[in-house]
Order: sequence, then C-alpha cells, then structure tokens
Amino acid sequence: MTDTANLPASLELDAQGLRLRPWRPDDAQALFEATRESIASVSPWLPWLHEGYSLEDSANWIAECQAGRERGDVHDFGVFDAQGRVLGDLALNRIDPKRGSANLGYWVRESAQGQGVATRATRAIAAFGFQVLGLVRIEIVIGVDNLASRRTAERLGAHFDGISPNRIILDGKALPAAVYSLLPPERDDASPGPALEDSQVRLRPYRSTDAPALHAALHESMKTIGRWQSWCTPAYSLEDARRWVAQTRLAWQGVGDECALAIADRSSDEVIGSVALNHWQPDIGMANLGYWVRQSRQEQGVATAAVRLLARHALRATDLRRLEIVVAADNHASRRVAERAGAHLEGVARHRLMLRGEPVDAAIYSLIARDLR
Repeated sequence: MTDTANLPASLELDAQGLRLRPWRPDDAQALFEATRESIASVSPWLPWLHEGYSLEDSANWIAECQAGRERGDVHDFGVFDAQGRVLGDLALNRIDPKRGSANLGYWVRESAQGQGVATRATRAIAAFGFQVLGLVRIEIVIGVDNLASRRTAERLGAHFDGISPNRIILDGKALPAAVYSLLPPERDDASPGPALEDSQVRLRPYRSTDAPALHAALHESMKTIGRWQSWCTPAYSLEDARRWVAQTRLAWQGVGDECALAIADRSSDEVIGSVALNHWQPDIGMANLGYWVRQSRQEQGVATAAVRLLARHALRATDLRRLEIVVAADNHASRRVAERAGAHLEGVARHRLMLRGEPVDAAIYSLIARDLR
C-alpha cells in the first residue's frame, strides 16, 4: 500500500458536483446541525447518533478523524455541496496495510437523502482508495434491513458477498449484516498466473476480455453446471463474470483464494471451461481443485486433461503436496473426471457440501505427485 504520511491536509476530492475533504475543527457546528437533523433516519443504523448527541461530540469526532488520518488507518471526509453546506460523512476505515483492505462507511443528512449524494461520494472515495492508497479490496458492511444503504452499495457496483451472521452490534445485540465488496478496476496488464499447455488442452490466466465468453459458457450450461454449483443460476450476469475475472486475477497476485485458469480452445483461445486451486491450507501443503466445462464441450476429455495439467504443475512448482477434489456424491460426470485424472477415492463424507442451502454427501478424491506419473 501507498505511504499516506505526506498527503496534504488540503486534500479535496471531486464527486460530480460534490466536494469531499477532511473535516476541520471549524466544521463542528455545521456537522452538528447535519447530524441533529438526521437522528430519525440515521440513528437506527449508527447508534452514536442519539438524542443526547452534542456539539462537543461533533468536535471530538473531528479530532478523532484527524488523529486517524495521521496514523494512516482512517481517511474520513465531509461531503459538501457547491455552496459548502454539509451533506454527510464517509470514510475508509479499518485500513489493513498488510492485506490492502479497508471498510467503507457513509451517511447522508436527511434533507439530502434520495438525491444520489451517497452514490457519487462513495464512488469518489473508492477511487481514492484504489488509486491513492493502493487498496485491493474495499468492504461495505450494512445492517440487513438498512435498504437505503444497501441500494447505494448496489448502485456503486459493489458485489454482494452474502449475509454474515452476528457481524454487527446494534443496541447491544449481535445482528447479521449484508457484506458487499469492491475491487480495483480491471487493468489489461498480464496476470502472474501460469500458462500451461499439452497436446489436448491449453490453460491460461483469465483476461478482462474473457468476461463475455465466461458469461455465455455458463448460461449455455445451466442444466449441467447449475445443477451442482449454487452460484450458477440464470441470474448470473455479465457484471458477475467481470467481477469474478478480476478476483481470480488478484488471487494469482496473493490477494484472495480463487486461483483459476481458463480452459481455452486451442484454435480460437475462447474460454470453454475453468479449473482452479482454492481453499488453500499452506500449513499442511494442501488445496482444493475444482473444474467445469461448458456443456457443448463436455464428454470430450477436456476436463480430465485440464485437471491433470494443473495438478501436475501445482504439485511440482509449488509447496503443495496434496490436492483434494470434493464432488457431490451424485455428480457422476465430475466423479468420472476425477477418476480418469488418476485421483484416488478416499470415501464418501456425509453432509460434506451445501447445495442451495441443503447438506449433501460428497465423494472425496485426492491427488499426490505419484498419481500423475
């Protein structure tokens, strides 16, 4: 991450007609007025804003923001209109330099809500986080019933990662939260993932331009892939494909877990499937290996060749000593792929997988180096 110690105190961000800048001590009165106006709409989600909230609280908050900026773990901005009126507050906080991650929080005063203020402001601060701070992931954690803030995250283009139980505390109670994430805009630079090829198949890192082909391959294959992968549904969008490509490219750079390669047609180089290493357990030298092939190219040996090619690379070029393939017990096509690739069946584990909210039994296969000779 970028060293932010020398960022100017006069830093200001433009947000399509809005001005974002760090709070100053002389903003306390204006901040106080904006918060007092908004107790009814904001306080259900931000407990610090209560009937007893005072001008002194605003002054203390501004001092805390300044201290956090000097430490480098918080970058809090006031949101102002063209006339200098306070419209709200937003911040990148819980900044983790080692992981390149941060949390994004925001609120807008009641009289300015419903006017796109939050969306414009969050878009600007996210760009600041990626371009200036060097973040690789921004997370937005929102109370499940806070529909207005959730709409802002969705308009921003954040990916809905899911509902996380007991993620936030409100009124002393642990409650679930909707978790959204943002990743840096995709660049066209080369991915560090390996390019592997033999006489049958080509494996290569995903490119940003692969998203349409990935989207088309999955939608062609709802009957076969969708049956066994809960995320593969008719609702899977082109934006989902773009986001997943960005995530797997980052994973090869050490950010994230899903180290996937495209299975590409040898003549056209178009995506016809995917093979990945995930669920890494480096302390015991183990990872999971997963795969799928689009419906029109199934039963042609593509998946088996891809599994062997990636497994051979992983067990020779990395510290991995064991790969697991965990397949729903009734997924006979994927089980045949594992067996043809030389994987050893170790047994069937009861309720090992969750499929659309239901536990299912899974066949556990393993690959070690000598299986691939």
